[in-house]
Amino acid sequence: MEDFADHVEHPRYGSVPRFTGLDPNPDAPEVHLHWNTGCLTQAQIRTMERLLGWCPAFPDDGTRVVRGTAVAADLSRQTPATVPVTHYYDVDKVCRDCGRRFIFFADEQKHWYEELGFPLEADAVCCTPCRKRLQRVARMRARYEQLVHVPLRTTEETLEMADCCLGLIEEAIFHPRQTQRVRMLLNRIPGDRRSEQRFQELKGRVRGAETKGKVDRPPNGGPATGSGNSGVREGLPAVG
Repeated sequence: MEDFADHVEHPRYGSVPRFTGLDPNPDAPEVHLHWNTGCLTQAQIRTMERLLGWCPAFPDDGTRVVRGTAVAADLSRQTPATVPVTHYYDVDKVCRDCGRRFIFFADEQKHWYEELGFPLEADAVCCTPCRKRLQRVARMRARYEQLVHVPLRTTEETLEMADCCLGLIEEAIFHPRQTQRVRMLLNRIPGDRRSEQRFQELKGRVRGAETKGKVDRPPNGGPATGSGNSGVREGLPAVG
């Protein structure tokens, strides 16, 4: 299993293939493999071309099927599709976000398509940690947008909004200049709450985000260069 030593660990299935000994013949008329395996017969490609009106292309993105890992599908539990899938394979893939290799396990696919009701067109393009990070970012952004529209925020809601905003800056969703908004939020926190650990941690994260987003200005005093901009102007109130 040395070939999989550096693969991303899945919290449930691990990082190495789960061999079942099942290897159906993809040329058999009763066998229909998922398109993510790349194991499509010419007849299947012609059928897809006839149904779609165009010839599907499958670029080489580093994906490879792991032989001997097939798991039989329960077609009655799949979302109706033009071409149902009869077997799932462990598929060795490259994460679109972090670039590391991971396995999209056959058992995981069975869970996706038969338990969660995902359409067969769905595919894992990111490893599990990156998928969880994207889900966390989506929840954080939704909560931030919700708090923006609260007219009279409590102290706890103000701290939470500052936390969400910082998190979105750290994930490069928001521009670093949004640290200005975080400072404005923190300056609304009552003085007797500023010694608390949460407030101090947020203050430290603001400084870190500003340092990371800061750009250098040319020695001649010209315009700033680079992609970052902390958005913190001189005279902005400091967080005490």
